[in-house]
Amino acid sequence: MKVQGLSRRSFLANSAMAGFFIASGSVYGQDAKGPQKLRVLKIGTGGMGRADTDSLIKNGAIITGVCDVNPKTLDGSAKRFPGVPKFTDYRRLLDKVDPATYDGVCVSTADHTHATIALNAMRRGKHVYVQKPLAHTYEECEMLLAAAEKYKVVTQMGNQGHPGVYRYAKLLEQNFWGNILEVHSWTDRAGGRWWPQGMRSLPKTEKIPAGYDWDCWLGPAKMRDYSSAYTPFKWRGWCDFGCGAIVDMAVHNFDPAFFVLKLGLPRTIKAWCDQPAKLAWATYSTIDFNFGPSPVCPKGVNVYWYESGLLPKRPLGSNYRLQVGTNGCMIVGDRATTLGGSHAGKPMCVATFGHDSGSQETKDAARSCNDLLKGDGRWSYNHYKEWIDACKAGKPEDCGSKFAYAAKLTEALLFGCIAQYFPGKELAWDEAKKEFTDNPAATAMLRGSKRAGFEPFV
Repeated sequence: MKVQGLSRRSFLANSAMAGFFIASGSVYGQDAKGPQKLRVLKIGTGGMGRADTDSLIKNGAIITGVCDVNPKTLDGSAKRFPGVPKFTDYRRLLDKVDPATYDGVCVSTADHTHATIALNAMRRGKHVYVQKPLAHTYEECEMLLAAAEKYKVVTQMGNQGHPGVYRYAKLLEQNFWGNILEVHSWTDRAGGRWWPQGMRSLPKTEKIPAGYDWDCWLGPAKMRDYSSAYTPFKWRGWCDFGCGAIVDMAVHNFDPAFFVLKLGLPRTIKAWCDQPAKLAWATYSTIDFNFGPSPVCPKGVNVYWYESGLLPKRPLGSNYRLQVGTNGCMIVGDRATTLGGSHAGKPMCVATFGHDSGSQETKDAARSCNDLLKGDGRWSYNHYKEWIDACKAGKPEDCGSKFAYAAKLTEALLFGCIAQYFPGKELAWDEAKKEFTDNPAATAMLRGSKRAGFEPFV
């Protein structure tokens, strides 16, 4: 293999000595000048995969291999990086590309393939950046958590708004909310606004497009015929492939409350849906999570999730003109209530307990909230750069959304998915037994499909 501006021998020699590629020329058409670059294999290069690629390069990475099941998308990516190794099957990419030519792997594929790809890379001792949600099942999250501990690699889940949680941490330091009473989070996704949900039958079989690696796209999922009703993007509404609106967006919108309130897994979960999940996720759903005691909420707290355009009530004492927005997180305390937008957006004080919206107390609290969050803080960092810098330093603990955190956030939300199979019924989680009490059908959903050749394992 000839690498642009550098011979293969020189490329590998530099890799072995430095661990990261440093050169004065270019690699696969990418500028390698300046500070050392993290070398990344990119798996999934269309849609969010393209955005991930751009962000990685912007923040100090070089792409040294690409993979996408769609040959058109793959060829488009390869043109950006002349001569880069390219494959439609991630297994061949990881088997064929010399391990000395890359330091990490970025996974931007459909939800159901996140774990099996990331685990394959981690077993090779490579750092991983995995798009949200971390995995498709509770079992896969546990595998990824175990792998991070075993292989000591740097991990990051791609909930890009995560730096915003440190604004909420700043408010907590000042006891801004007082005692936490309840939390609300919501999204406008599902309900047909972004992708179809509520389907009750399989789509009509279609011919697989020329060169499309449908087998690899299915990965660990059960074999089924190809249809354009699944891909691109529409897979999110199908239970075997996506995690619906809640895990797609609560991983952003509920993130600040989960982080700052130090929540674990919920004790009980109950969903209300227009229909039970089966082939596809419900079109409309609200979910009530009851979390047990935490260091911040000693009495526990209820978290309410809304999707498909359903919204929480305007908080008591807020301005009658207040619009909560299409995506957000509301934390209600016995001193103040804050409202923040999508992706851990900056919170603002919208009400104070026992005072109306025009009171001096409410005005003072709103001003204080804004003043506390002025200027730069840890919320100003770049999520991709954090992963790249942590990889270079060999410090897994430096990533805010490392798997030790991201696995539990994802698991809690996946419990909401499971509740959609049993609308109107409360599921009770037994942490000691790792099962839902008196509901073996729900417990069985903690595990996923493991089709031969794509099985996830640590």
